[in-house]
Amino acid sequence: MPTDQTPPENFELLLSWLAADRDQAGEKYEQIRRNLLDYFRRREVLDPPRLTDEVILRVTQKVNHVAKDFVGDPSAYFLAVARKVLAEWWRRPIETDLPENIPVLSVSETGARKELMLQSLEQCWARLAPQEQTIVYRYCVETPSMKLARDRELLASELEMSLNALRVMAHRLKKRLKSCIERLMKNKS
Repeated sequence: MPTDQTPPENFELLLSWLAADRDQAGEKYEQIRRNLLDYFRRREVLDPPRLTDEVILRVTQKVNHVAKDFVGDPSAYFLAVARKVLAEWWRRPIETDLPENIPVLSVSETGARKELMLQSLEQCWARLAPQEQTIVYRYCVETPSMKLARDRELLASELEMSLNALRVMAHRLKKRLKSCIERLMKNKS
């Protein structure tokens, strides 16, 4: 479906690129949309419909350049764009505001401070998406040093990203967790 950012003729060109028959083009469009939603859901992103719409928007905006030279099934091009959108999504900086109704605990002893830190960690951990939790756990906690490189390469492969992109993402997630914990500790003490 065209958006305000895309000329209607681009959407018409997209449909004609998908199939000569308008009904078949509509069915192909819907199938591609379902496949994109599934692709993003399997990767446990927070908002699969938004990323799916972003892929379709990008393809629709470039269809007049792509369609004339592209050879093969157009859904392959959509998937390539989806991979790029997913990589951008993983690299995006995320700033989350803390809710204002966080209970304030008094910290008077070392044991109470440790408990406060654990509570803060649990709250911050819960704010991560399941796939983000998996990355932090498998990248930072689970992997023994003997097989560190191999396990990280395997994780990068499973997530369909480069090892360097995985390193950057893990670093940003750890930094986000640390910052969240520090803010919670400061608010609670």
